[in-house]
Amino acid sequence: MQYKLVVLDMDGTLLNDKHQVSAANKEAIQRLKKHGIHIVLASGRPYESIYPYVNELGTDLPIIAANGALIKSPLTSEVYYSAGLPIHLTKEIVEYGQENQYPVSLYLDGEVHTFHESMVKVHWELEKLNAKLIEKFEGKKDLYKIIYRNIPEKIEEAFLHLEKKYRNQLYITRSDDIYLDIMNINVSKGMALRQILETHHFSPDEVVVMGNSYNDTTMFEVAGLSIAMENSPAVVKEAADFVTKSNNEDGVAYALERYIY
Repeated sequence: MQYKLVVLDMDGTLLNDKHQVSAANKEAIQRLKKHGIHIVLASGRPYESIYPYVNELGTDLPIIAANGALIKSPLTSEVYYSAGLPIHLTKEIVEYGQENQYPVSLYLDGEVHTFHESMVKVHWELEKLNAKLIEKFEGKKDLYKIIYRNIPEKIEEAFLHLEKKYRNQLYITRSDDIYLDIMNINVSKGMALRQILETHHFSPDEVVVMGNSYNDTTMFEVAGLSIAMENSPAVVKEAADFVTKSNNEDGVAYALERYIY
């Protein structure tokens, strides 16, 4: 199969645990470009946190940000798709998180807001973004995603509760064992990938997807070849066609060597 597009999740996949792209992974991406193969970065991160990696890697296709709530070109800033959360549900989700002692953050258009001082440090260390500490959400900007942060057991508890209550109203997933992501019902990485394939005229058989968490499995369903990282949860590995090495062992480069070059 002649693959034409490689879609890469960021944290836990392309990035190692230091949130860096290894030399081996950088070299692998440059080899893709020399072969005329395109790259899309797809992350739960906000657009502003993904953009610096676009510059570092020299990719040019639209970015899938906030789990697909925003699809935006890094070259022209054209927005291909955006879907914010309904305001009335936003209030309920924020209140549930606060009442149950989950640190809550909001990914807005161009900004990150949080109700918890501890999360200001987290957003800087993970995403290099200056989160704004707030007491109340004013609802003046599009809100793409709400996140809860807690230990895995608490995240599972919130996931089960909210998924049952809002199954037909919101898209709720986990980008990591310690993060719960809540978005518009018309959002997922898989939906975003389908739109990019249609816009840029790729067929699913021409696409390779790599990811490591629950929110990546919707892309696995779209791609001709799906690859999970060794550091993925068991259910994510089972959903993939192949399991590569971990994100700390240049798993992206290893998989590309096996299937592309």
